[in-house]
Amino acid sequence: GGTILSSSRGGFDLEKILAFLKKRKINQLFVIGGDGTHRGAFRIDEGCMEAGMNVAVAGIPKTIDNDIDYIDRSFGFASSVEAAQDAIRSAKTEATCNRPNGIGIVKLMGRSAGFIA
Repeated sequence: GGTILSSSRGGFDLEKILAFLKKRKINQLFVIGGDGTHRGAFRIDEGCMEAGMNVAVAGIPKTIDNDIDYIDRSFGFASSVEAAQDAIRSAKTEATCNRPNGIGIVKLMGRSAGFIA
């Protein structure tokens, strides 16, 4: 994430982002991501207001964790569940095809990976 604005995880250069927005005369910024992305978007919005820039910052939730209040499902959740189901089915096949009582281990990403599984 953050490829255009250089705002990937681990922090970002707010001044560089504000200069980018100003140079390109951007007055609407749509941010797509999870809670960390939206915390960054909030910082960008605050920076725009402090700099007197008239930029509307809108957040669109997209997270595999499905941990955003007031919505039933976020973008990314259904596809992460489908990917997890494929991985679990494959692990089961591998665990049971060579030996009886085999074990398959599946590691899932996401803060609430157990919920996805």
